[in-house]
Amino acid sequence: MEEALRLHHEELTVYEELGDRRSRAVTLGDIARIRVDKGEVEEALRLHHEELTVYEELGDRRSRAVTLGDIARIRVSKGEVEEALRLHHERLAVFEELGDRRSRAVTLGDIARIRVSKGEVEEALRLHLEMLAVFEELGDRRSRAVTLGDIARIRVDKGEVEEALRLHHERLAVFEELGDRRSRAVTLGDIARIRVSKGEVEEALRLHHERLAVF
Repeated sequence: MEEALRLHHEELTVYEELGDRRSRAVTLGDIARIRVDKGEVEEALRLHHEELTVYEELGDRRSRAVTLGDIARIRVSKGEVEEALRLHHERLAVFEELGDRRSRAVTLGDIARIRVSKGEVEEALRLHLEMLAVFEELGDRRSRAVTLGDIARIRVDKGEVEEALRLHHERLAVFEELGDRRSRAVTLGDIARIRVSKGEVEEALRLHHERLAVF
């Protein structure tokens, strides 16, 4: 990360000398995400807000909306969920106006995960089902499979473990077809945890050993 930071700062200097404000703003975002990984969230927030200002001045609404999402996710990590929700709804409105269905669906997922954390599982479920329909229409199988996982975890929280298992096996099949071994292994873990809750510990152990081998 330190070497990556050094390179981004070198890149930043070049864009500043060239007067390329947009590329400089994009680089600020890259640096901010590294700062988040290092736990330096306040500095990351400062950089994202600087980036946001540039996009506002350039009239780049899409990049501004993406940056609002970055800021919102930091707000969630700081426990500021209401502010995060406000930011996600603001970016949602932008993607709706731009007709960007995929980015809108991704934003619905961000909102849904916050709703789950607030215990509003029915609203979260509604949002996930809405985004599932979008990914189906777009033919985005991977994003659909990820969303199935989110729905399955809500079903577990509601005590609907058989439906959750069905959904996890459906996404497992997608990851197998896509050759995504890592996501398949993560899904095996979800299934194994349900098997434990059902008292099927030997099967759960088998699944955990299978994913262990993949990792």
